[in-house]
Parts: sequence; C-alpha cells; structure tokens
Amino acid sequence: MARLIPNPLGDMLGKADTTLENVDEVLERVETTLTTVSSTLGTVEGTLADATEVLTDVKGLLVELRDEIELLKQVPAIAKQVDEIHAIVKKLAKKP
Repeated sequence: MARLIPNPLGDMLGKADTTLENVDEVLERVETTLTTVSSTLGTVEGTLADATEVLTDVKGLLVELRDEIELLKQVPAIAKQVDEIHAIVKKLAKKP
C-alpha cells in the first residue's frame, strides 16, 4: 500500500479558512455591539436634550425667584414708610 505525503499547503488553507470564519463571527458581534452603542447614544442624546431643557426652565424660575425675594426684602421698609405716611395723614386730618 502506498503512503500519501501530507499536504502542508492544504493544512495552511484549512487553518486560514477556520481563522476567517472566526473573524467573520467576531465582526458580526462587533457590528451588533456597534448598533447597540449607536442606539444607546441616540437615547442618551435625547435624554441630554430633555435635561438641558429642564435646566433652562429651572434657571429661568430661579431668576424669577431671586427677583421676588428682592421685592420681599423691601417689604419691611415699605411698611415703615406706609406707617409714616399714615401718621402724617392722621395728623393732617386732626388739624382744623
């Protein structure tokens, strides 16, 4: 019976085919992962836009609140002036 000589080129081609199949599987997983990342980034972008809008609204409300507090700080002085005016009017009303 004749003995066959091993074919090193055939072994190399088989290994190359196996490696390419493995690379294809990895590339498919990478593509799936990139699709997921892209979708997640889209969601994050929307969430950041919403958060930015809310922060802008809050900033406007804080400005309004600051203005209202400034007015409230003036109330004691205004009350004192009203009391002084009331006292003057009362004195003038008593004069004949």
